[in-house]
Amino acid sequence: MNTQAGLLAEFLRLRVDESGKTLAVLSKQVGYSTSQLSTHLSGRIPPHDLVVGLIAATVPALLRERREAEAVRMLRDAQHPPRTAARSVVPAQVSAVSVARVQAEQIQVYERLTRALEQEGELRQAAENSARLVWVLLGMVNTLEDRVRQLSGERDRLIDRVAEGDAEAAQRRIGRAEEQKTTAESELARAREKQRQAEELADRLRQEIEALTDDLDRLRGDQSSPHDQLPTLAAASPGPGEERDAEADDIDAALARATAVNDQDTETIDRISTEITGNPPSVLQAQPLVPDNPLTSPDTTNKSAVQLKEDAEAAGERGDAPEAARLYGALAALSTAYFGPDHGDVLDNRAHHAYWVDEAGDPATARDLYTSVVTDSIRVLGPDHEDTLLRRHNHAYCTDAAGDPATARDLHADVVADCTRVLGPDHEHTLLSRQHHAYCTGKAGDPATARDLYTDVITDSSRALGPDHEHTLTNRHDHAYYVDAAGDPATARDLYADVITDRARVLGPDHPDTLTSRHDHAHCTGKAGDPATARDLYTGVVTDCTRVLGPDHEDTLLSRHNHAHYTDAAGDPATARDLHADVVTDCTRVLGPDHEDTLLSRHHHAYCTGKAGDPAAARDLYPDVITDSTRALGPDHEHTLASRKQFDHWAQEAAGA
Repeated sequence: MNTQAGLLAEFLRLRVDESGKTLAVLSKQVGYSTSQLSTHLSGRIPPHDLVVGLIAATVPALLRERREAEAVRMLRDAQHPPRTAARSVVPAQVSAVSVARVQAEQIQVYERLTRALEQEGELRQAAENSARLVWVLLGMVNTLEDRVRQLSGERDRLIDRVAEGDAEAAQRRIGRAEEQKTTAESELARAREKQRQAEELADRLRQEIEALTDDLDRLRGDQSSPHDQLPTLAAASPGPGEERDAEADDIDAALARATAVNDQDTETIDRISTEITGNPPSVLQAQPLVPDNPLTSPDTTNKSAVQLKEDAEAAGERGDAPEAARLYGALAALSTAYFGPDHGDVLDNRAHHAYWVDEAGDPATARDLYTSVVTDSIRVLGPDHEDTLLRRHNHAYCTDAAGDPATARDLHADVVADCTRVLGPDHEHTLLSRQHHAYCTGKAGDPATARDLYTDVITDSSRALGPDHEHTLTNRHDHAYYVDAAGDPATARDLYADVITDRARVLGPDHPDTLTSRHDHAHCTGKAGDPATARDLYTGVVTDCTRVLGPDHEDTLLSRHNHAHYTDAAGDPATARDLHADVVTDCTRVLGPDHEDTLLSRHHHAYCTGKAGDPAAARDLYPDVITDSTRALGPDHEHTLASRKQFDHWAQEAAGA
């Protein structure tokens, strides 16, 4: 038996001992008799398949790859031992002893390194368990504070209204809830301490691992080192965080689970600390949990973070934007206070808060919120991360909605460039950013450039997304809009006609987008010189909008206004006067007397009154319109100036009559 074979046999015997399996059990698993196993484990050079089979049968999966690599290397050394010089027997014996000593030391260091890696993995998992447990217990403490507050209110009401026994029962429930809260706070302090201990020991082990790695390199010299192939230990599986019911029994069960996790982590940390230092870890004096300043007023029940998230998501799903904005704001503040502004979940919460603030009708505040989120996302995730790109897109969108299309145009241009580079020119997000860039370009006062940008976007979205995709259809609608704005209503009319056909087929004739295209088609028909056809088209649009959207919908009111306008343009000012009168009444009720659309309808009502043959009535209607427009829109607004001009005109007409 050569020295290398002996080392291999010792290595394999150690694996068998660690597994706790008998030779009879291993014989069935590896396909060799017990006598053959005994012979090879005594120092006879084993075949390659036996070495691999023994490693597979005795070594946990986590360490199997590196154990097998070490065993195969030792087998190769045993099969090809170094030659010794025949003329110098004593030096050869000394050399063999030296080699054996070095190799034994290598194995010892390797064993220590492997154990240190295993310990580090256990500690990292314990630290992650404790971190998740801290989050759960923070929510539980908040829930129990709410429960104590609610039960106290019920007790006070019972004292005033019912028998003393019921009040005592309520007091017992309060006492139980307070005990549960104390337990939760105690477990929270334990979890925080376990997290600190685990992280501290893991850091210490990391230093030892680096030192052992250096020792192994030194002992191996120029040979390859097995630690080069050591895999990172598997990530910890998800820890506790089960859903909790507000009832006391369920809270007890949740606390029991938290205690069990803390106990398990304590055993792990104590065991590893004793293995490393000979003593269990020192424990810092637990500090009482001091709650953060309340996120809401003292009269408002605070919610746990888990409950806040569930309620915020539910509010968003049912379309309650103000409530979703409020809840996500509270969740963002709470999670930021605990995890810090750079945590991934915190960034998500802040982005959701900004989104729902915009949906609730406050794009300026949403813009400012997105500014902060984008800055932090770029720093934490990087400028090319998909979440960062999406938040930059939303920031530009809110900038436009807040009334600054020129800045939004420039922001969208940057997003388009980066999305094209990172995601590719055909990615849906890239195409959407190009769409908004074109839209803001037109809003910023350059409809011709917007028209040309939309031409390219339509080509690419039709190819990448399909001609019937909602984004492609939207791009075609907006393209027609800017063709009209660039001075070609006749071409826009024809483009709208094609969009209506496809939207009606894909979305349905009653879809709001289809109705919008029909509205704009009628408008461009009138602008192109055919007011009678425009009037007739608007008759159908008004009927369908009233049925689908309702008579008070803003789009319905606008279609009614335009229907009246083209009725006048088609030569029937008297009917237009009466239509405008009805629109004025409904706009005043729905939008308010100072809304720009209401004032515009009052202007046109007065105008058609004069055209219908009553200049004196028109003259008398305009002073009120001028007064209200001056107050609401300003004296230099185009509508105010137009009303003043028409007042002078009808005053002269009435005087001449």
